[in-house]
Amino acid sequence: MTSIVCDRETVKVGSRVRVLFSDGEDEYTIVGGEEADAASRRISMESPLAVALLGHSAGEHVKVRAPGGLRSVTILDIASIY
Repeated sequence: MTSIVCDRETVKVGSRVRVLFSDGEDEYTIVGGEEADAASRRISMESPLAVALLGHSAGEHVKVRAPGGLRSVTILDIASIY
């Protein structure tokens, strides 16, 4: 029997990530480009926010280079959708 290990330690494609911006909390799921749906908070792995979050862990502060400028984000929690 094969066991599946879900890595909740770092953000990756397939992670549901709860983040804190200066104006409040939000939750996003990082998916492939064809699965992205802004209304459902499913963001492409190529989006500026996803690129900034990938590989980081809960508790880390990351900088996001977005069209509106540089934003600071804190990763609050990570869960796997798989």
